[in-house]
Amino acid sequence: MMSIFVHQTQNALLQYAIKHILLEAVQKTIKENEPPPAELNHPRIKVSVVPFGDSAGPGWARRQAQNFYDGQDYVLQIDSGSRFVQNWDLELIGALSATGSPKAMITNFPNRFNPANGELEQPSVAYKVQVYSFLGQTPATWPSPMKGATAMSRACYLNESFFFAKGEHCRECPYDPAMYTSESEASMAVRSFTLGYDFFCHFKPVVWRDYAPRPANWQDDPSWWLKDMSSKERLKNLVSGRLGEFGLGNARSVRDFELYSGIDFVNRRIQRSTVTGADAPCKYENEEQWNNEYMKDYNITVSWDVNEIERCDDYDYWYFSVEDEADQTLHRQDFRIEHDADLIAFKRNFKKISFRVVGNKVPSKICVWPVSKSKGWLKKSKFDLSVDSL
Repeated sequence: MMSIFVHQTQNALLQYAIKHILLEAVQKTIKENEPPPAELNHPRIKVSVVPFGDSAGPGWARRQAQNFYDGQDYVLQIDSGSRFVQNWDLELIGALSATGSPKAMITNFPNRFNPANGELEQPSVAYKVQVYSFLGQTPATWPSPMKGATAMSRACYLNESFFFAKGEHCRECPYDPAMYTSESEASMAVRSFTLGYDFFCHFKPVVWRDYAPRPANWQDDPSWWLKDMSSKERLKNLVSGRLGEFGLGNARSVRDFELYSGIDFVNRRIQRSTVTGADAPCKYENEEQWNNEYMKDYNITVSWDVNEIERCDDYDYWYFSVEDEADQTLHRQDFRIEHDADLIAFKRNFKKISFRVVGNKVPSKICVWPVSKSKGWLKKSKFDLSVDSL
């Protein structure tokens, strides 16, 4: 996890060091458990070296990075393995000012790049943050290309892989270290909004990221599920206003967030306009129209043939999604199934999926897509569904 703090007078802050020294050297240090290398001995670079066994998840890691905040004018949050456009700091400072909001946050899905040769994704188009469903109790997001855009758009949600804001955001909205996985992003979005922050997506690409699978905290921690359960409970308490420290702001309410974004955390439903990628805020004329634009409930009978699935001996996780006739994803769930014996038992018990669909889209098939730790995504298999509306 990385946070970069920028002073107003800095121009292209240590572009070479950030790109070629900081990321690679920190990864080497963590891997080999050595003291920070001499290349990082610079007054503008601060490093926290933590044994991997002491890590407590993304929210905790981002809180460690925030601890380095020392009154800088701006903060850029990214994931490791990122690349930047030339003069990214000037570009983002100018964009932040152009929003006209005193508490603006710029957030996008980073573009993709190939770490093997440094090749950046082409054509170079910016990606807005689009919420398309709930994954468990948190919104699932997707990069939506901003083709032909010539101005920033209002965003309904944040992407933790890249956001830029005034530096005081670190002080106003510190990360909750107990938010473990996707709850961390949800907590940051709701808390920032209720503190009065406005979300924008830039129409120009600024950050590129390596999206290849990498080791995660929950792969090495046998008690990860306890942290995960606690994190989910904390998010429920947050949106219901029962969380004290790391709680809601008082500039706006959770209901204000729902009406703005179209995301209803309590009932785990999303407005049609949000899912289709319309700019925030949501538009409606009355309460009846508002309620009619939410997602529709479905109960899916799952049927799939194990023999048609590509196998391996080092499963990372399994991707299950429900799609319509146009192959558009309506719902997604990920499962940790490490061995073939577990897969057979899982298939016996995995018979129903309950979820919501926006508007007139009808589920028609299930996609089963295993991910290998060594090979990445394996063959994608699809099977027809039996659908009963709830």
